[in-house]
Amino acid sequence: MAKVTKRIWIALYNMGGPDGQDDVGPFLSSLFNDPDLLDIPMGRFLQSFVAGKIIGKRLEEVKKRYMHMGGGSPQLRITQAVATALAASLKSVNPQTLNELRGESQTEFILAGVSPLMRYSEPRATAVLHKCIQEKADELWLLSQYPHCARATTGTSLREIALEKSSDAALKNLTIRSFAGYGDEPAFIDLWTERLRNHLQTLPAGRRHLLISAHNLPLSYVAEGDPYPMQIRRTAQEVTRRLGLEEGRDWTLCWQSAVGPVKWMSPTTEGSIEALAAQGVEHIWVWPAAFVSDHIETLVEIDLEYAEMAKDRGIKTFSRVKNLDADFDFISFLAALVRRGATDLERHGRTLLLRDFTEDAAGPYCSSQPAGCLCANYFLSGAAGITRGTACAKITRTSSLRGAGSEK
Repeated sequence: MAKVTKRIWIALYNMGGPDGQDDVGPFLSSLFNDPDLLDIPMGRFLQSFVAGKIIGKRLEEVKKRYMHMGGGSPQLRITQAVATALAASLKSVNPQTLNELRGESQTEFILAGVSPLMRYSEPRATAVLHKCIQEKADELWLLSQYPHCARATTGTSLREIALEKSSDAALKNLTIRSFAGYGDEPAFIDLWTERLRNHLQTLPAGRRHLLISAHNLPLSYVAEGDPYPMQIRRTAQEVTRRLGLEEGRDWTLCWQSAVGPVKWMSPTTEGSIEALAAQGVEHIWVWPAAFVSDHIETLVEIDLEYAEMAKDRGIKTFSRVKNLDADFDFISFLAALVRRGATDLERHGRTLLLRDFTEDAAGPYCSSQPAGCLCANYFLSGAAGITRGTACAKITRTSSLRGAGSEK
């Protein structure tokens, strides 16, 4: 049987951020007008109004925060560095194919390129999808830079990609596949365990406490069944178990960056710092478990604002575990994940690690929900959620979507 060769483009998708001060306003507008990120009651009518109020109140403050990072976000730069390093790592093992098998593959996956794909800043879905066409890619593989899945992160990114593909006939023949979330992958747990162990050894003697701080989520999303809080907790428990740390005594899971007129999860990171200071803790170290690359929530919110708050409350030292960014160990992990996905796909035709991405099926898939993608939250809210998403995206193709969603 003749071998089939397929050209693969890999997109590392993330939230994005403003490149400079002039981009902060448009970035915030895109952010807060997304109903998957900020779910307002009767949101189709009130979303723009509420978003405008939030932006008007916070714009100058947010601009000042970005000035601490040179005026804009480093996220695109970091993600581009990850893309460049990942492409080099994949080609260094076997420049001819992504498959791990040697001479046994009937399908060879050839790497056409790797690029960032941002949700609220360029390059967005339209640009990356058309890049695939320009580069004659047969398939686009989506690799999240969010280890855990949530409607407000993976969900909204995958929704935008699906809607863009369905609305453009030029993309009809492009196959899209999505890698599963990897927050509980053993190699990923090992990676963070080693980083936390190394950081722990640098801390002074005294009462020490680990804050595992992740981005907050509205309680309404949790009530709908969003898997994000449980996935974060699994990662936290696995890493701390390996380090011999006990929850409550040695570590606390908390949530940061709540904004807008809705109820959010608790405890907050701010409240946890207050409580630990009152208990006489001397040294706080922070692990931003939901993030693989630095951005405003790590470089400003944690490193500057929370650090100053802790100092004011008498905490002797406040430090953060180094993020993964484009470090060698993280690149090696991602490369191994891609190779495994390619090999599984070649061997079996279908794999839970790397699933077909179609809006006609039960949404983009994730390994922990093989029957459908609650992880990506593509159909998390059932028919109501699809109606809302369809209205906001201004597309008309709803009948098959609503039918699939109503089964959830």
